[in-house]
Amino acid sequence: MEKKFLAYVLYITLVEFREKAYLNNDSRTFHLADILHNVPISLLSENSSKEEYLKLIDAVNSLGLHDWFKAREKEFKERYGNGE
Repeated sequence: MEKKFLAYVLYITLVEFREKAYLNNDSRTFHLADILHNVPISLLSENSSKEEYLKLIDAVNSLGLHDWFKAREKEFKERYGNGE
C-alpha cells in the first residue's frame, strides 16, 4: 500500500510540475516532467519499468536531452555504482 501511494504521489507531483511549467512557458521543465510523470507508477511492475525506460531513452533522443541524461547517469553511477 505505501509503495503504491508513494508512486502515486510522485506521479501527481510530476503532473503538477508539468502543468505549472506549461503555464510559465518553461519548456525544459515541461518536457522533463512530461517524459518522467509515468515512471513512478511503472516502477511497480518489472515489465512496465523496462518499457518506460526505453520510452525515456526515445524521448531523450527526440528532445535533445542527451547532456541532461548523461549527467543523471554519471550522478547515479557515482552514488550507487554500476550494479543493480
